[in-house]
Amino acid sequence: MLDIILATVAAQFIGFLWYNPNTFGNMWFQLTYPPYRKHEFGKYPNSVCYGSAFASALSVALLLSYVLPYLGATTLGASVRSALLLSALTTAVELPHLTFGAQEIGMFAIEKGHNTAVMVVQAIVLFLV
Repeated sequence: MLDIILATVAAQFIGFLWYNPNTFGNMWFQLTYPPYRKHEFGKYPNSVCYGSAFASALSVALLLSYVLPYLGATTLGASVRSALLLSALTTAVELPHLTFGAQEIGMFAIEKGHNTAVMVVQAIVLFLV
């Protein structure tokens, strides 16, 4: 259980770093809320936004804790490789949303990069704890 908690906290920390204004935060904000959509910012209260981020991180940590052993991830390298493959799979599934939804490629790359970083860091934490 400690591994799940630490992996969840690690994901929150990755999000803090990834979406920080000094990293990808400003670029993501500009792509997500162009001038004609600025009024949509703050549509949901912070408790809902951060609550959903926490629930997502917890869900991914729980799922990885069950999936990694099934994939034979018995070493740190295998855990990282498995997380990268799972991330590639989820990115491939979401790719049509980029084109059909007319989403900005920069936003897609930032979000999928974040997801990959979260999965890899969580896999590392789950392996080490």
